Amino acid sequence: MIAKMTAYNQQVKRLLPGGVHYNFHLPWEETPIHFRGAQGSRVTDMDGKEYLDLYARFGALIVGHGHPEYNERLKETIDRVLSVSHCDMDAEALEQIHRYVPSAEMIRFGLSGTEIVQNALRLARAWTGRNRFVRFEGHYHGNADNIMGGRTPRVGAPIPSDYFGDLKGTQGRARDSLESQSYLLPWNDADALEALLKAEAADIAAVIMEPVCVNGGGVMPAEGYLQQVRDLCDEYEVVLIFDEIITGFRMGLGGAQETFGVKPDLTTLGKAIGGGGVPVSALVGKEEIMKLLVDKRVIHAGTFNGYPLGTAAIVATLDILGRDQGRALEAMNDTAGILHDVLLAEAAGAGLPLIVQGPPGCASYHCCNEPLTRTSQYTFELMSLDIILNNKLAQHGILVSSISRMYPNIMLEPRDVAWFRERVGAAIAETKELYDELI
Repeated sequence: MIAKMTAYNQQVKRLLPGGVHYNFHLPWEETPIHFRGAQGSRVTDMDGKEYLDLYARFGALIVGHGHPEYNERLKETIDRVLSVSHCDMDAEALEQIHRYVPSAEMIRFGLSGTEIVQNALRLARAWTGRNRFVRFEGHYHGNADNIMGGRTPRVGAPIPSDYFGDLKGTQGRARDSLESQSYLLPWNDADALEALLKAEAADIAAVIMEPVCVNGGGVMPAEGYLQQVRDLCDEYEVVLIFDEIITGFRMGLGGAQETFGVKPDLTTLGKAIGGGGVPVSALVGKEEIMKLLVDKRVIHAGTFNGYPLGTAAIVATLDILGRDQGRALEAMNDTAGILHDVLLAEAAGAGLPLIVQGPPGCASYHCCNEPLTRTSQYTFELMSLDIILNNKLAQHGILVSSISRMYPNIMLEPRDVAWFRERVGAAIAETKELYDELI
């Protein structure tokens, strides 16, 4: 990094803790790249260096940088109606989500994934009159105290607790917030869930999961697993919540639930739902559960719930993605597949162990020989090897998510594939050199 941005980073760090806007409990320091421009799938930093953006703000920026239709819709809204509680785009946004997402019988808007997940849990508790929820190892549902990190002892009930070295552990967590509210199970194990529900269903309000465990390394659900979970939740009268903050609109307009043909009771949506330009999220689900909000038996508050700019972003994004039977998403995923093939071919040529797994719109890659089938396989050691490749890709002008994901956008074009093809080989070769020193 040359002097201009180095000096700027030091200036920022004087007032911004760590010089970054977010952090996890990871044993390395991130040196952020500060950008001054963006267009299509490219971003330009303060020193004029250009990058191919496959980071896309953790997957939110599905429409790409500077999409003319998207930007014009936001600009028109800013000039027309900016700060009111309800606007003349509400019905259009609601109807679009209702049309595409199978579980969206009723919809409420929010701002972040973290808060919309907590509201889903509140609804589930109110609906069932029960307290606890079941979550799964490797899944991520926001940074609230009661749902982030922890692990269970090897014996006894699957009650999570803090432990030293937890990458999602934190000081300052409210005492007993993990232990008193949730159970933590291995994912893709229907027998484990059935055993827990059989023993403890009387106090279990919800089962919450990513239908594809993107945060656990891009692990796909085992054949029939999601349907088994659906059947168990029906049997024990437990609310099934799909966290589709990532998979919603990246796995298709109907999300993972449409792809796998399994409809949850409640779904949380975020990131790509608003195209990536402004924050917005949604809680959708069964009418009978969502009517707890109509009856005001459950509170869902927020100053910017349903704010016009967020609503405009949803309408613009779904207009763009839904056109021509979703052709833009199809083309995006096809291009992503080409990038994956190039990456794998370069790695094979260099002798670097590498796999790509998960849906093409939010695929993960790992420096190993076989795809992960369990979230427990996504270890700190593997993550560390992946991060070496992440850093080398960035040095050669290719940005990816810090947790080894490639997030395409619909403005990817052949010149971006050529850019990737020209630069990825050097990043792979340099990663292989470091890999050989470490292994």
